[in-house]
Amino acid sequence: MQEPESIRAYLQAVEDQIRWKRARPVLTRELARHLEDQRDAFIADGAQPEDAERHAVEDMGDPVALGAELDRVHRPRPQWGLLALTLALALAGAFLRVSLTAGWIDGIRGDRTLLAMILGTAALLGMYFLDISRLARRPRMIYLALLAAGIVSWYISPTFNAVPYYTRYIILTYPVAYALWLYSCWEKGWTGFLLAILGGVPPALIAAMTPYLMGLLLFLFTGLTLLLYAVWQNWFGVPRRAAAGCILALLLSVTGILAYLVAQGFGASRLENALHPELDPLGRGYQGVQIHRVLEASRWVGEGDLGPGVSFERFLPEAAYDMIPTTLIYHLGWMPYILLTALTLGLSAWLLLRGLRQKHRLGRLTVLAASLTLALQCLSSILLNTGFVLFSASYPLLSGNLHAITDMALIGLSLSVFRGDTIAREESAEPAPRLRRIKRIRLKIEYD
Repeated sequence: MQEPESIRAYLQAVEDQIRWKRARPVLTRELARHLEDQRDAFIADGAQPEDAERHAVEDMGDPVALGAELDRVHRPRPQWGLLALTLALALAGAFLRVSLTAGWIDGIRGDRTLLAMILGTAALLGMYFLDISRLARRPRMIYLALLAAGIVSWYISPTFNAVPYYTRYIILTYPVAYALWLYSCWEKGWTGFLLAILGGVPPALIAAMTPYLMGLLLFLFTGLTLLLYAVWQNWFGVPRRAAAGCILALLLSVTGILAYLVAQGFGASRLENALHPELDPLGRGYQGVQIHRVLEASRWVGEGDLGPGVSFERFLPEAAYDMIPTTLIYHLGWMPYILLTALTLGLSAWLLLRGLRQKHRLGRLTVLAASLTLALQCLSSILLNTGFVLFSASYPLLSGNLHAITDMALIGLSLSVFRGDTIAREESAEPAPRLRRIKRIRLKIEYD
């Protein structure tokens, strides 16, 4: 093979050795910058442009060997274990939804659950094979598109308990949407910091006006956590203490507004009944009282005992939906529920810890947003299904078909970040780290 004498030919020879198509443009772009820097250095020393380019590619070494080494180092990192765990939890949730409510008037239909599993698997794999760098190119456009989807869904969704049905599922994606918005404000100083704060207002308003209290609280907690983390990592380039003070003032303001709303009328009585449902056992505290009765009648393993002739379907409101964990506890026992909860929270924690180790900022923010969304859903469902009935909360991958699809998509997006972390790059990063990486590979080839 004739040695290439131009940068373009050299890059093509290297690219031919790289089998992962997604890695080719990333690695060749880095290599091109390095070769161009080398060429410019030769020109600065007095060489002609043609000679400078030839010297640059000669100095780089054999393109086939370099390409083969790049191919060996930069491979996709399959996440088969986490994919299998997600599918197993989703299948278990689908089976439990259908089997535990079989024969009920409002029981979960098997055909719809099967369709949801097919769509959920497609969402999981679709997000898993997504190139996260595409999101990094148009983060604000995707953010605005998700906001628009939430607004449009108000008008086209059927209503359930006076809430647009589909809007609540779109709201569950808003922490990820905010992560994209936050990434777009990176390295823009106080202007970027102010835009980052303002970007959290529209999603919060949509959640509040829907109204979807669980979605609002979930978004506020996740959004403030992401914002505080970005400030701690000095991503805006502003003094940390001043920015943290602004976030603290924002947190106090939001907390004050929420406390004021809760203190008004129904909000105050709702909180009181959530804490002490026995005060109104036949009214607003009815659901909480019934949950306590079910849990007291449950066993560690096996069917509980509410007494002869009791219809569980009628005994516990929402037993097939948000209260499906309580239904699981009563019919199968505490141990299966504890095992399911441990697996779900373990998956969320694993995603969170791995997300914190990601080098790419958008990848890190995306995984943090998705994992916190899953964990908070799970924790809120635990509170609800132990009798603290303040707002609706669905258990991830267990409560509801559309919820399962949404959660599977969020998990798939996180796994996509892990799969492609060997080629994750910041577009505005300085060239020095790339040069060092290329030089280390060259030295390894020469040494071998």
